[in-house]
Amino acid sequence: MTNSVLIDRLGNWNPQLLRELRGRLKPHTVIATVSFSIVCQIILLVIASPNSRLFSDGWLDLWQIITWMLPYVTFTLGSYSIVNDIGQEQKRGTLNFIRLSPCPAWQILLGKMLGVPVLLYIFLGLMVPLHCLAGLQAGVSLPLIASVYLMLAPGCAICYSLMMLCGLASETEKRAHPPQATAFGVGAIACCAISPFYMGWNTAITWRPLLANSEIFGDPHSVVSWFLIPINNIGLVSHAFSLAVLGATAFLLWQILLRTFNKPRSTAIGKRQSYAILAGIEVLALGFFLPTSVVDEQNATLAAISMYVLTVMLLLVLMVAICPQRQALLEWVRYDSPGWQSLIWSDRSPLLVAVIIHLIVVSALLVPWLFGIGIGTKKLVETGLIVLCTTNTILMYATFVQQVCATKIRNPIGWAICGLGIWSFIAPLMLRFWKLIPDRNPATAALWTLFGYGFWQFDKPTTIPFVGLGILAQWVFLAFLLWRFQKTMQKLKAGT
Repeated sequence: MTNSVLIDRLGNWNPQLLRELRGRLKPHTVIATVSFSIVCQIILLVIASPNSRLFSDGWLDLWQIITWMLPYVTFTLGSYSIVNDIGQEQKRGTLNFIRLSPCPAWQILLGKMLGVPVLLYIFLGLMVPLHCLAGLQAGVSLPLIASVYLMLAPGCAICYSLMMLCGLASETEKRAHPPQATAFGVGAIACCAISPFYMGWNTAITWRPLLANSEIFGDPHSVVSWFLIPINNIGLVSHAFSLAVLGATAFLLWQILLRTFNKPRSTAIGKRQSYAILAGIEVLALGFFLPTSVVDEQNATLAAISMYVLTVMLLLVLMVAICPQRQALLEWVRYDSPGWQSLIWSDRSPLLVAVIIHLIVVSALLVPWLFGIGIGTKKLVETGLIVLCTTNTILMYATFVQQVCATKIRNPIGWAICGLGIWSFIAPLMLRFWKLIPDRNPATAALWTLFGYGFWQFDKPTTIPFVGLGILAQWVFLAFLLWRFQKTMQKLKAGT
């Protein structure tokens, strides 16, 4: 009777979660999961025992192994199972049926996140007592043990939301590959990118005040300041900062995920969101690179390169995320009222005006910062050329991506990404292979600038004129791309 009441309450709260649990919590699967978890714990106890030659300090080694296993196993296998489940739903044709159900999108997505990896949760949950026992026996502080599990929850929310977003976007494109291929790809990303970043961030910032020795691995990290405030000296401050960043990221990804699930044919994010995302990430990054923390020219150059790479990559991601497809452009050009407000705010309007606003936001933040760390004052002309080259490059990329997405082809985003890869990576690699580099021939700086690498040897006076020539070539190519896109929009308006 009690079980029936609990099942009814769970079904009323989240029918999708109940559906996932019923499909996975079969007696044989639960017994297999429990058995496998017990066997793994026995193996860990054996290899971490004092008689084993693999490890020297038994309890501490066991604590470290399970601590590092938690994010890697949870993120990797959880992402794989969730994305594979979405792919199977799409393949069977039940995903659209779920969309049409009266349940709100948040219930469906939350049910997927909590229900699909439920066997993984059972497997890891059974390891919690051993993990806590090993930590206490090794002298690990109780706050550090609690913090490991506290930070794992928002980490899972971010990882699963991001990977589910990739799965929905991939299935929306209807690519000709099995769901397992997409699931394997996102699992690899979770294992090779998200998990190391998660552990690196927490070890350097969140857990540093709680580390007496090397309970996680590695030497103690130095003090990190954000807008001159030390954020990894006091446990309360480090956790508050990390939870604020993780919470804001999880909330943003959740909103994007809800939008993608409810409107699978719309852009991943709206233009309003993209402006806020760009400003927020840039401010967050600049907080670590204030002029007072950049003490010499070498550090200033490294900080400038780091911000350059981060900004360009962020702009490219946002560009793809807000780029409308051909059908959206067709609806905009025929039904939306023309004007600057529509170009700035409408999700169906062309990409170019929004990208210009993104560049204005970036310039308003980065240019004063470049002068603050000394790069702008010591190398005024060179800094101006780099800013101009970067602006031209982003505008060329944006025009090219929008032109491809306005063309009547299958999977335009994929073609656009391939085109950008050839232009920004393959072509420069060929120049490098042929030894056409400014070190040997300053005139080749024009070609590197055309491909978006105006910062190459920008501090040498012999290359500056050729960088200027490359910027002129960028303007010519940008004018050609704009002319082609204008012709495409005229055809859309005419219905041809």
